[in-house]
Amino acid sequence: MLDMSMSAGMSQDMDMRVTPALLNLAHLLTLPTMALHQMVEQELTENPALEEIEIEEMPGEQEQDSFDHDFQFDDNYDYPPREGTAGRAEDEVDALLFVAAPRSLSEGLLEDLYASLPESEHPIAQALIGSLNEQGFLPDEPEDIAGTIGVSLERFNAVLQRLRELGPIGIATRDTRECMLAQLLALEAQGTTCPHAYTIVNEYMEDLGAHRYTRIARQLQITTDGVRAVREFIQHNLWPYPAQAALASASEPNRVRYRRPDLSITEVDGKFVVEVLNSPRRMLRLNPLYQQLARQAASLEEGEREHVQEFVARARTFLANLRQRESTLQRIGEAIVARQEEFLHYGVRHLAPMTRTEIAAELGLHESTVSRATSEKAALLPDLKLLPLSEFFIAARGVQDVLRELIENEREPLSDAELARLLGEQGYSIARRTVAKYREQMQIPPSNLR
Repeated sequence: MLDMSMSAGMSQDMDMRVTPALLNLAHLLTLPTMALHQMVEQELTENPALEEIEIEEMPGEQEQDSFDHDFQFDDNYDYPPREGTAGRAEDEVDALLFVAAPRSLSEGLLEDLYASLPESEHPIAQALIGSLNEQGFLPDEPEDIAGTIGVSLERFNAVLQRLRELGPIGIATRDTRECMLAQLLALEAQGTTCPHAYTIVNEYMEDLGAHRYTRIARQLQITTDGVRAVREFIQHNLWPYPAQAALASASEPNRVRYRRPDLSITEVDGKFVVEVLNSPRRMLRLNPLYQQLARQAASLEEGEREHVQEFVARARTFLANLRQRESTLQRIGEAIVARQEEFLHYGVRHLAPMTRTEIAAELGLHESTVSRATSEKAALLPDLKLLPLSEFFIAARGVQDVLRELIENEREPLSDAELARLLGEQGYSIARRTVAKYREQMQIPPSNLR
């Protein structure tokens, strides 16, 4: 069944027609903010009909009317229908398709720094973030940046340290070696280690990259198989660039992950407000020159006409899908919040049972759309904690929180049967085997090992 939000005018019992535009939208829905930002950057590079502008460049209200009037849909194209419409009429033109760009890693980091630093240090934070390159490295020496902005090295280093605590592991290091060493230390703190990995990364990265295993083995007095094991560990657990940590997929559970919120939930005048987090200063739009050329397509030579029509259609589809993605996330976020107000007020033990199927039925969406939209996404809660959207659909979280408290406060290790009895006394009637399952999910050992 086709999502009502994608084509409300079509019959609900009609088979879903899989078009490139629909496939693209389905893919965009699955992407968390940082991966979406990377896709937008790629599309901006490949498609000259798509452009990014600073919000300050947008025309004022008086200019907007005449500006929009010049940008109409070309009726020769079969563009995807606008949300809530079955088709496109002459008086139903979506002018220009301004769409907010997803937040970049730099914008997210700067926002985090602003929230965690006194206002007097904000100029330092801005200078620091502005000095990072695209990979997340800090190529300039801290003393040079501090001198340029006229602050002490001590103040600058304090902000730098805060950034490294908040950002992806290895952010603001100088090179790949320092980035990977920082990740190795973070993995070690989590209990994941590999013999000789730190030494090899620190001293023998060039040899490792050139597959000079025998030389490394001789220097460290280990076997070549041991060197290969280090190389495999590095390949599966480390990133060469700090910015890559923000793009980690769920299929890489062993890697040190960094997550940015996709939604924020704030309390305003006693009501919870949901916002899809986009760039505060950048917008995407159809390039005006290409729009003008599209209207004059009949006068262009065949090759030029095909070029213009192809990229204009691609840009329109991409922008429409970005808008649809934001609308879908907004609606799902609001539906979740409407059901979880007690949780937002009082904590995890008040998390109401809720399924993706229920949200889909309420919003007139397909369950797969809700699943894609909530996959690998996170919400920033009113208490500033980050919560994966998937956690809203795990009804057992409240019971697990009580279970964890019972175990943390036990005078002597309690068996799963005893824990089940105590949970029953608190109104949670669950079986012993369910206690064991929850305990294993929380990585809490059994009583004989506690």
